[in-house]
Amino acid sequence: MTDAIVPERAPPAMVERLTQPIILEQFLAGLTARSDPADRSAVLKRASLLRGLGRWAEALALYRALLDRDPTDRLAHAAVAIFDGAPVRPHADGPTPFVQIQNALPPAQQERLWHTLRAEMARLVPATVGTGYAALREDPTIRIARRLHRPAEVSAWFLPWLEEVIVREAVLPRLGLAPFAVGTRELQVTGHGDGGYFQIHRDTASNPAAPAWGRYLTFIYYFHQVPRLFTGGDLLLFDPPSAGQFDFTRIAPLHNSLIFFQSHHFHTVTRVQCPSDNLLQGRWTVNGWLHRAETP
Repeated sequence: MTDAIVPERAPPAMVERLTQPIILEQFLAGLTARSDPADRSAVLKRASLLRGLGRWAEALALYRALLDRDPTDRLAHAAVAIFDGAPVRPHADGPTPFVQIQNALPPAQQERLWHTLRAEMARLVPATVGTGYAALREDPTIRIARRLHRPAEVSAWFLPWLEEVIVREAVLPRLGLAPFAVGTRELQVTGHGDGGYFQIHRDTASNPAAPAWGRYLTFIYYFHQVPRLFTGGDLLLFDPPSAGQFDFTRIAPLHNSLIFFQSHHFHTVTRVQCPSDNLLQGRWTVNGWLHRAETP
């Protein structure tokens, strides 16, 4: 993680290199060897590297130590809340808030999802990208994935269940968000096979006329064959650009887990490696967005 790089302006090759675990491990080893435990900046950098490696428990321990030292440390307070699954203050300093729910779907619903997917494999279409100012397009230099052409059968039962989960698991307070009226609901079923990835992006658009303009809450449900037959495919959720750092949290695509975060935050999907060309053995998601209803 390098200071003063705004994620969306960084060259894609630089982002891919600087987010590789082997590079982060080297940074962490060097920093640990020379850092002073009393140096808050050094402790924060170590914590950022640890969560960038997906080592959340170790990062949380460092944030707790900072908070024990100074209970008014707002960044440490926010980070502890995020990784503890506690409510977060709106617009809090620190990492981008997210919620992870494990063992999300019961077995019967998981099988229902697999049944639909197997039946629709012959009708998958390439995933697309867009800027909000032009038509959606295929662009393998930005994104490689395939999705169900018509996910209505999944949407019919998944979206009502999802909204129940949001209330039951107190998702909005844990993201620092107030309750909101839901408008449009979007859902995709997306597969990443060998070489699949998605460059750094955010799910909203700057053009008010674009369909993505109203996206407010992003959800990602992960599922795959067990045992897992691929590597990679991590979600990297970047800290707000205002933080002035190139820091992020790595979220592994754990089977039957559900992730939420606010849609305007930058994120990327790391490359998938899978020895099989059978896409069913790859990384699958039910992903989408809840829009905030327009206020009259």
